Formats: sequence, structure tokens, C-alpha cells
Amino acid sequence: MTLVLFILFAAILGSFLASFIYRYVNKNIKKDAFVQSINIYTEPSFCPHCKTKIEWYHLIPVLSYLFLRGKAKCCGATISSRYFFTEILVISLFLLIFITNDNVGLIFLKSLITLNLIFIALIDHKHKVIPLNSLLFLTVFAIVLSQQTNILNLSELFVALISGLILLSLRWFYLKFKNREGLGLGDVILFPILTLMVPMNMVPIILLTASLIGIVEFLVSTKLKKDSEIAFGSHLSIAGYLGLINFYPILQINFF
Repeated sequence: MTLVLFILFAAILGSFLASFIYRYVNKNIKKDAFVQSINIYTEPSFCPHCKTKIEWYHLIPVLSYLFLRGKAKCCGATISSRYFFTEILVISLFLLIFITNDNVGLIFLKSLITLNLIFIALIDHKHKVIPLNSLLFLTVFAIVLSQQTNILNLSELFVALISGLILLSLRWFYLKFKNREGLGLGDVILFPILTLMVPMNMVPIILLTASLIGIVEFLVSTKLKKDSEIAFGSHLSIAGYLGLINFYPILQINFF
């Protein structure tokens, strides 16, 4: 019963996130006139195509998309599959949090962090920007998590500071010698936040994992002759999430 309720909780948040990403992007990045005219937090769900209010029974996570066969009931327009896949992604990642943690408080907290990381990853991957508000929320969640898991201390804070300074230096050098940004400021801020959520000996592994994911994406993009600009924030988010589900213990190395 607990698992069923948790899946329902994840599905609802996944549906909310998919809708909120559309609203955030169209209000703050694409500057859509209609979305800018509404309150993106309180406006009832509406069709992205004809702007008609969507009835609640057409908003059931995952099932509504399948039942409607990917078509809007109001106007027949194709519903973007990103809504469906975002809901599936949230449910799947939340389930891994549930399976790998036995403390209810930690499960809830890590789920909120995961939701934030998905938000950052999806927006950064598509638009190459990390929303400042998401970083502020993530900082609060990371500090609370580090307190709950008893890893917050002066050494941990020092590592977070040094991590940020290292990436900031890399960003400055790349900008100085290449005359263009190699790392966004959001990436520089995100990494030290992630270091607060894991033991110190995991920090280099998270950076290495994110870098390897970036290299793979770059090689694939180059091979397919697509845009090879790397959204490092999305890779850091993936690496940080792997830390939340205790993916790294067998790889832990005593760097500190």
C-alpha cells in the first residue's frame, strides 16, 4: 500500500513538473505572450495549442496520454511526448529513491531533490540555462540532507568552496583563451551544491562521472553532426542523482 501511494505521489509530481517546465520555458526563455500574461503557478492546466482549459479527468498522469492516444481532446492537436516521458522519468527515479532508502524522511527529501535535478537537467539540456530559483531550492534541500545524514561539517563546506573555485577558474581560463564560455555560471554554482549532499570521497567521482557523460554526448553529437554544445549542468544533475541512490559506494576512493 505504501509503495502504491508513493507511485501515485511520484506520478502527480511528474505531471506537475512536465506542465511547469512548459510554463517556465515559455514565460522566461521563449517569451510567449499568452504564458507571460498568466500566473504560471496558479493558472489551471490549459492546452498549449488552443489554450482551452483541460478537464481534470484528462490530466491523470501517464494514463490520460495513453487513453487520448497523444491527441488533445479539445482541438485534436498532438500532445508533446515530453509530458508522458517526463512523468515516466519522475516515477522511475522516485522508485529508485524508494528502493535504496529505508527512512521516510530521507525518501521524501531525496525525492524533492530529484525533482529539482530533473527540472535542471531537462531545461539545461534543451536551452543551455540553469534557473537561479532551482539552485536556491537545491541549496536548501542539500543543506538539510547533509544535516540529516550527518555529513555537514567544516571539511564538507571547505570542499564545496574549493569545488566551486576550481570550476570558476576553469570557466575564467576558457573564456580568457577561447574568448567564449566553456562553462556556464549555473554549472559553477551547481557542482558545489551537489558536493554538500554526498561524502567528501564521492566528490571527485561525481565530477568524473559528469565529465564522462559529457564526453560521450560530445562524441555522439559530433558523429551525428548535431549541435555539440555541452549542457554540463544536466550531466552534473545525473551524477548527483546517482549519489542520492548510493550508486557509487563500490567506487569510493579516499581522496580526502
